[in-house]
Amino acid sequence: MKRHSFLHGLIFCLLFFFYEPWAQAQVHASWNLLENKFTSPEQHSASLSLTNAGEKPIQAGWKLYFNTIFISIFSQSLDPKLQLKHLQGDFFVLEGQTPALDPKKPFSFAYRSRGPFFKNSYAPEALILVHADGKIEEIKHYEVEEISESNLASMATGTPLPVTSSAQRYEQNRAIFPLSEDEIPPYLPSPKEWKYTAAALEMTPSKIVVEGPTEFHAPKEYVEEKLLHGYRVADRAEEDVLRIRLEKVESFGLEAYGIKTVGKEVLIQASSPAGAWFGVNSFLALLPPAVWKEGVSSLILPQVEIHDEPAFGYRGFFLDVARNFQPKEQIFKILELMSFYKLNVFHFNLANDEGWRIEIPGLPELTDFGARRGFSENESEFLYPYYGSGAFPEQSVTGTGFYTVKDFQEILAFAKQRNIEVIPELGVPAHSRAAILAMEKRYQSYASAGKMEEALAYRLADPEDQSKYRSAQNFTGNTVCVCQESTYAFYEKLVVEIGKMYASVGLEGKNWHSGGDEVPKGVWTASPICQEFLAKNPDLSQDELLDYFRLRIGDILTKQGWQMGGWEEIGQSHQGEEVVPNEKLSSQQWKLYAWNAAAGWGGEDMAYRLANAGYPVVICSSANFYFDLANSWDPDDRGHTWSGVVDMYQSWKTVPGKLYLSHDQTLSGDPWNWEDAEEKFTLLTEKGRKNILGVSGQLWTETVKGTEMLENYLFPKMLGYVERAWKGDPEWSRQGTEEEMKESRKEEWNQFVNLVGQKELPRLEKIAGGVSFALPKPGVAIKDDRVMVNSAFPGMDIRYTDSGAEPNANSPIYREPIYYRPGYTPRFKLFLPSGRSGRSAGID
Repeated sequence: MKRHSFLHGLIFCLLFFFYEPWAQAQVHASWNLLENKFTSPEQHSASLSLTNAGEKPIQAGWKLYFNTIFISIFSQSLDPKLQLKHLQGDFFVLEGQTPALDPKKPFSFAYRSRGPFFKNSYAPEALILVHADGKIEEIKHYEVEEISESNLASMATGTPLPVTSSAQRYEQNRAIFPLSEDEIPPYLPSPKEWKYTAAALEMTPSKIVVEGPTEFHAPKEYVEEKLLHGYRVADRAEEDVLRIRLEKVESFGLEAYGIKTVGKEVLIQASSPAGAWFGVNSFLALLPPAVWKEGVSSLILPQVEIHDEPAFGYRGFFLDVARNFQPKEQIFKILELMSFYKLNVFHFNLANDEGWRIEIPGLPELTDFGARRGFSENESEFLYPYYGSGAFPEQSVTGTGFYTVKDFQEILAFAKQRNIEVIPELGVPAHSRAAILAMEKRYQSYASAGKMEEALAYRLADPEDQSKYRSAQNFTGNTVCVCQESTYAFYEKLVVEIGKMYASVGLEGKNWHSGGDEVPKGVWTASPICQEFLAKNPDLSQDELLDYFRLRIGDILTKQGWQMGGWEEIGQSHQGEEVVPNEKLSSQQWKLYAWNAAAGWGGEDMAYRLANAGYPVVICSSANFYFDLANSWDPDDRGHTWSGVVDMYQSWKTVPGKLYLSHDQTLSGDPWNWEDAEEKFTLLTEKGRKNILGVSGQLWTETVKGTEMLENYLFPKMLGYVERAWKGDPEWSRQGTEEEMKESRKEEWNQFVNLVGQKELPRLEKIAGGVSFALPKPGVAIKDDRVMVNSAFPGMDIRYTDSGAEPNANSPIYREPIYYRPGYTPRFKLFLPSGRSGRSAGID
C-alpha cells in the first residue's frame, strides 16, 4: 500500500519547516448551539469562539476553514463583516474582515443554517486556521457543546421525531428475556434446520485429524490451521482423536452444507468448495470463542445435526474506501468476517469525488493527485481535506492512501480463497471529481511539454463547459463529459488494467459496477463539446445523452468480458417528475442495485418495479441496510439520518419478499400502516421474483474515521443483515394477521438477541484478532418509586454508581430495583464478562 513518493515527502518536509504547525499551535476553539428549531422555518444557529492561547497577538486577516456535511451550503454569518463560504463538498471557509486575536481574549462569531441540528457529531470539525502570513495551524484544542437526549426531546416538542430516552429503551427491552442454550440456534446466521441430539461433549483430544477430498483442500487446510493455533493439544500417552471428515455430496445445493457431530466424530458435507467453507466455519462456530484468539486447552463440542443453505445467491457487502480510506489489512479482516458470516460478494467502491484509491498503470496522476488530501486554497496539488482528514497530506490516515497493483492482487487472492467475489466500482459519469482533476493535472503536464495528443488522450472535462449544477454531496465539476472520445478511452483503460489484475490471480472478469447514481440536474447543458456533438448527431437529444453514455460504457465492459451493473438510476428514466423503470434498456440485463427506499418517500417498492420490468436486482434498501445511518435518534449516536436510522433490529426485521412489512414508521416518525402500504406497493410478479438476485448491506464512509470506527458502525447492527441475507424472509412474515405477525416477530427477535448476546458478541471479541463493536445504553425507568433497569441483550451485567460517576468494571452489579429518592442521579452501563462496556445512561 503506497502512501507517498520521495517528492511528496520532500514537500511535506518543506511544509513542516516553513509552517511548524505543531510548535506554534496557539489557538483554542469552542462551538455552542444557540438555537435549534424543528418547526417551520426549520433551522439552527451556533457560535464558534476562538481564543489566542499564545503570548503574541495573531494578526488580522486570518481565515478559518472547517468541515461539516451537516449545515446548509447557504448558511449565513450573522456578522456582516464576515462571510461563510462553501468551497466544495463538506469544506467551508470563514473569511472577510477577520480581526486581530489578542492573547487570552476570545473572539466569537455566529452563523445560521437551514435545518435542525440532530447529533453531537454534526458540529463543524477539523478546524484549520490560516494566518495572514500563510502559516497553517490545525486547531487541536476544540470543545463542542453537547446536547442530551432530554435536550433534543425538548427542542423537538410537538413534532413526530422519534426521540430516544432511557424510559423508551426500557419499554423497548421489556419483551426481551433470557433463553437457555438449547432454545437458541447454535450460531449465526441461524441454520435452516438444526437440532441438538445430546449434551455437549467436553474433550481434550491428543490428536486432531482432518480428512477430505482434494477438491476441498483449501477449507480443509483452513480448519487445520485454525485448530492448530486455537487448541493446545493434550500431552498424554493414550491416543484420543477428534476426527473431522469433509465429504462431497453431489445432491447438495451449490452453497449448501451439513454438519453432524457424534461423540468425537465430525462429518461436514457439501457439494462444492463454497459449501465446504461454510461447513468448516460453522463447525468452528460451535467451539468456544477463545479458539479464535488466545486458544483453549479443552474443546466443548455440541452434539448437533444441521442442514443449511442460503435463501439468496447474492449476499453482498459494499464498502466505500474513497471518501475515507481503509488500509489493506482492514480489508483482509472484513473479508475474513464476511466469509465467517457467509457473505459471498464484496462490492468495493474504489473512487469517488473525494478520492481515488487504486493504482492504474499508465495513469499515475490518479493516485499522485487523487489519492491525497490536505489543505490548499485551490486543490492544485491534492484534494481538499474532505471529512476532516487533516491539513497535511502525508499525515492524513483517512484522506491519503491507495492500493497498489500488488495490494489489489493480494485482496483478490484472499477473497478468492474464501469464495468471495470482488466487484470493483469505479462510478461514472458523476461522483468523478477526483478523476477529473487528476486528468486535468495530466493534461497540464503534457500540454506544457507540447505533447497535445497525450494531453488529450484521457481528458475527462470540457474546459469551456459553463453548465450550472451541484451534486447531492454539494460538489461542482464532478461529472465527466460524455460527448468526447477521451472519456471512453479513459474508462476502457481502467477496465483493461483492472482486468489484468484479476487475470494475474487466476480470475476472469465477471461483474463490474459502473456507479451511475446521482447525476446532477443541469450537466452538459452549456458544454460546447456536447453542443457540437449533438449537432453532428441529430438523432440524439440533450435528454438522451445519459442513456447514450450508459450504453457506451456497457459496450466497453461487454467487449472486455464484464457484465455491467450500477445503482438503480442506470435502469430508470423520468416521466415528468416521476421516476420509472427504463423499459428501453431492460434487455441489456444490467444488474441494478436498488437503494433509495427511505420510508415515506415513495420509492420503497422501486426494487420490485425494476425487477418486474426485467432487470436483475439486488436489494440494498437505504432504510434497512445502510450501516452508515445512525443506530438511533440519540444525539450521541454517530451517523447519518437522511434515510432514517438503522440498528440491528431495523436490518433484522427486513422482509425482502414483502418490503412493505419492513417498516413500523416513516422517516418523519409517523406510523407506517402495513395494510395501506401493501395496497400502494407494486408487488413482485413471478418474473420479478426470479429477478431478485439477493441483498446487499452498505457502508458509506463520510462519517467513518478509521478502522475502529468502521467496526463500530458495522457491529452488531450488521448481524441483523447477515441473518436476512442467509435466511431470506423471516418466519413471522408468513403469519396471517398483522397482530399475529407482530407477536411472532417479538418471539423471534428475543431468540435472535439471545443468540447475539450469548454467542456472537463474545466471539466478536476474539475472531479476526478481535472486532470493535458498539453496545447500547441500558433502559432505565422509574416505576412505583423504584429505579428499573434492563438490557437489549440478555446475560449482560449492568453495573451502576449512585453518585452520577461513570460505572466501571468494579462498580456494583444491578440485581434488583433500587429505591428512588429526589435528587438521586445513578448511572448504569452494560458490561460483557470480558469487561467491555457500552455508554452509560441515567434517569431521564
